[in-house]
Amino acid sequence: MSNFTGLFTPKEKVSEFNNSQEGLKDFGAIQVSADVQHATLDDSGIYLFGKIYNPELKEDTATKILGNFLKNGKDTFKTLDGEFTLVIQNKTETIVFRDRHGAGPQVYYNNKVFAAFLRNFLDLKDFVPEANLETLFTFLSLGYIPSPMSSLKGIRKLPAGNLLKVDESGQQLENLFSWETFKEACFNPKELSEKEATEKYEELHQQAIKMRVDGKNKVGLLLSGGYDSGGNIAGLREVYSGDAFSYSIGFKDNPWTELPLAKILSEKFGTQHAEYEIDGSEIKDLPDIVDYLGDPFQEGGLMVNYAAMKLIGDNKPDVILGGDGNDQHFGTAGKELAMNWSFRKKGYSGFQKMYAGVGKMGMFDKDNIFFRTQFHNEKILNIQKSDNFGFKKHDLKKLAKTKMEFGPHKYLDAVPTSFKDFDEFYFVHNYFGDIKQVINEVILFKASKMASLFGNNLSFPYMNTDIYEFLKGVDRDLKCKGTLEDLSKGKGVTKFLHKNYLKPKLPTEITDRKKQGGFAPLPIFFKDNTQRKRLEEFILNSDAAKQLFSEKYLLNFFKAYDENVKSGGYWFWYKQVKAFQFFNLLVVAVWWEIFINKKSKEELKNFIN
Repeated sequence: MSNFTGLFTPKEKVSEFNNSQEGLKDFGAIQVSADVQHATLDDSGIYLFGKIYNPELKEDTATKILGNFLKNGKDTFKTLDGEFTLVIQNKTETIVFRDRHGAGPQVYYNNKVFAAFLRNFLDLKDFVPEANLETLFTFLSLGYIPSPMSSLKGIRKLPAGNLLKVDESGQQLENLFSWETFKEACFNPKELSEKEATEKYEELHQQAIKMRVDGKNKVGLLLSGGYDSGGNIAGLREVYSGDAFSYSIGFKDNPWTELPLAKILSEKFGTQHAEYEIDGSEIKDLPDIVDYLGDPFQEGGLMVNYAAMKLIGDNKPDVILGGDGNDQHFGTAGKELAMNWSFRKKGYSGFQKMYAGVGKMGMFDKDNIFFRTQFHNEKILNIQKSDNFGFKKHDLKKLAKTKMEFGPHKYLDAVPTSFKDFDEFYFVHNYFGDIKQVINEVILFKASKMASLFGNNLSFPYMNTDIYEFLKGVDRDLKCKGTLEDLSKGKGVTKFLHKNYLKPKLPTEITDRKKQGGFAPLPIFFKDNTQRKRLEEFILNSDAAKQLFSEKYLLNFFKAYDENVKSGGYWFWYKQVKAFQFFNLLVVAVWWEIFINKKSKEELKNFIN
C-alpha cells in the first residue's frame, strides 16, 4: 500500500510552505513513493495512492478517474472499488477523498497541511504538539478515536468515504455515503427470492475475488478457520488455480485455537500454509505499532493482524485476501438488538438503566456474578453505541488526575434515537455501528495499517462496492434471518446469505462449529509476571501518567490486576476487559513519549522490554 511519505498542502499555499519547510515539492508539495499513479488533464492533476479494481479502470486508472471526475463530479468516487486515497488539484481547489471503508492511506490535516502519518507534523518547524485530552480519554474508553477527531489539538483526520474540499472559502467536509441513501435502499429492497439472492451474492463475491487476483501469479489468504476466510479460499478456487499461500494466527496454550480448522481449509483447497502462535512477547513491538498508527488505537485483533503481517515475511504474495468486515456488512448483535427492542416495548428499559446506575458501585468491578450480569445488561442497553471494553465514565473521573467531565461521545450525535419498527432499529445499528464505526474506524483501519507497516498488499473482497450496494438493498431477513422472538432467543441465523451460499462448499468442521477467533485473548500479554511488572513500572513512571492520571488509581488498578492473575479469575470477559484497560493505559504512555516528548520508538523499546 502506497502512502505519501511526507506532507502536502493546498496548491495556492505551496510557496508559503516552501519558505518555511524544506523538502516540499511543486504540485501540491506531495512527496510520495515511486509507484503512486499521477496524471494531468487540462489544468487539473490527480494522485492515486493504493489500489482500484474496477475492470473498466484497469488501464490508465488515474487518467480515467480524473476524466470521469471532470465530467461527472464527486459521484465518480461512489463507484470506485478498492483501498485508496485520491488527491485532485487545480488552480483553485484541492480535493482529497478516502475510499468508502477507509482502507487506503489515512489523511491527517489542519488548516495548512495534509499528511498520511501523524508523525509528519512533528517535522514542521512551527508545530508544537499538544495532546487533546478529550480524545485521549475517549480512546481510554473505546480503544480508538472516532474521525474526524484526533489525538493532537488542531489536527483532524479524514473519515472514510468522505470528501474534503479546500478552496479560498476554507475547508468543506462531505460524506458521500450518507445514512439517508443507506436507509432508502434498506426500505426499498430488491424483489428477490432466497435462491435468487443467494446466487447473486455468490456471483458478486467470486467477481470481487477475480477482480483482485486478475493477472496475479501468487495469491495469499488470511485463514481464521471461520466462514469468512473459508468463503475467500473457496471463492478463490472457483476463479484461480495458481499458487496460493495461507497464513493463520493462534495463541499459545489456548484450548479454543482455530489453527486446526485453518489447516483443514488449507488442505482442502490446496495452499502452502504457515502459522504462528502468539505468546505475549509480541508486546515488545508496541512502539513500532503506536508510531505507525498515529492516534492511540487498541483492539482485540490488533496484535493478530500485526503477527499475521509479520509472519508473511519477505516472500510476499502479489495480493493477500482478508475476510475482514463481512460480519458487519450483514449486521451484528441481532440477539442484543432484539432484546433491546423487546425490553423497550415491554417497559423494561427503565429497570435496565437503574441497574446500570447501581453498577457504578465497587462490587460490580470485581470478577464475580455482578460484573457478569452488568456486562450483559449494558451490552443490551447500549447496543446502538460502540462496544466499551475500556474505562467507563465513572472510572475515567477517578482515573483523571484533574477534575474532568465526560459527556456523550461525539460520534453519537448523528445516530437516530427514534425508530418506526425493529427493522429500522437493526439498520441504524448496521450503518452507524457496524459500518461507520466498526468497519471504517476499527477493523479495516487496523488491518490495512498493519499490512502497510510490513509492505503487504492486503485486499478485502467482502468490502467490494457491488457487494455493499447489493446487501444494503436486500431484506433484513436475508441478512439476519429470524423473527424478533427467534433473534431474542439467539435462534436467528446471522450472515444468512453468506452461509446459505457457502455451507455446501466448506468442510463440516467449519460450518458446524461456532467461530471462536478474530481477537486475541488480551491477558496473554500480561500473563508473565516479569513482563507485567516492567510494563506497570513503565506506565507509572511515564510522563503521560504524571500529566493525566491519578497515581492512587493506577496503583490500585495494578494491585487488583496482579491479584486476579494469581487467583486465576472467574470469567473470561472480566479478564479480557481488564487486560483491555491495561493495554489502553500502556498505549497512551507509549504514544505520549513518541508524539509529545518526541522520543524514538527504538529508545522506547529499551523501557518496555
